[in-house]
Amino acid sequence: MKPRTHMSIIRLSTIALLTLSIVAGALGGMPAASAQDAPASLTLDIYTCESRNDPIDPTESLIDQCRLGTEDIPFTLEKISSQDGSAMASTGTGGAPATISFTQLTPGDYRLTQQTPGTIALSYIAQCTSSVRTFDYPFFPFAIVEPGGRLNIHLLPGEQLSCDWYNVRAEPEAAAALTITAYSCSGDVIGPGLCDLAPNVEFALTDSAGTVEHLMTGANGIGTFDGSGAYHLEAISTLENREFCGFDPHTTTAGADLTLDPATPLAIDAYYCYPGA
Repeated sequence: MKPRTHMSIIRLSTIALLTLSIVAGALGGMPAASAQDAPASLTLDIYTCESRNDPIDPTESLIDQCRLGTEDIPFTLEKISSQDGSAMASTGTGGAPATISFTQLTPGDYRLTQQTPGTIALSYIAQCTSSVRTFDYPFFPFAIVEPGGRLNIHLLPGEQLSCDWYNVRAEPEAAAALTITAYSCSGDVIGPGLCDLAPNVEFALTDSAGTVEHLMTGANGIGTFDGSGAYHLEAISTLENREFCGFDPHTTTAGADLTLDPATPLAIDAYYCYPGA
């Protein structure tokens, strides 16, 4: 076997250097993580408004009319023109507002869908704030949601978009014979504007034959009962750090004697007060 010559060693070194140069060039050409790929997020604060709320009336007060507890409403967010799956979130029950968030989103066009319950007549977005852009439009509200609960959204790279979503309740088809609104109060003075709505509060109605019916307030603090005749109304539930302090207009803690007639609906407020107030 002939000994390896100096020329062959040079050739091998040249080939090795060329190979390393090609590999290095390939690695150097790989794209780095781009700001254009930064994930985005969407956060919604869901408010529930009384049926009298009108989004285009400048005299309306969102603070006074949109304090109702939110019922459990599912939302989905899906990317438009993509085979990727959709994300889901639910408001839960009782929030005023309720907050949902979608995170780690690829920038682009999305469709947000609310599974609107029959209790909601109209949905709209009053305003949005963004971490990367400023909204200055001449129209109010920011957006009206179409009747199917759908709304298209464009998210920018790295954007944190936060919006206030308002649901306006539908007018009740007919007033119940009895409507009770329960409140939880922390001060010495009680009243609808000074106390919080109290969900899941139970009341008992006993008729003249001794039959007991139960009424429970919903997420919006309101409960209804349909019946006629004489009933004795009592508060059954106990609330943490609160004690029952009376019905209005029947100011008594022992209960209230009522005569119900569907032709003349009756509305009563029930108050739970801070002990000693």
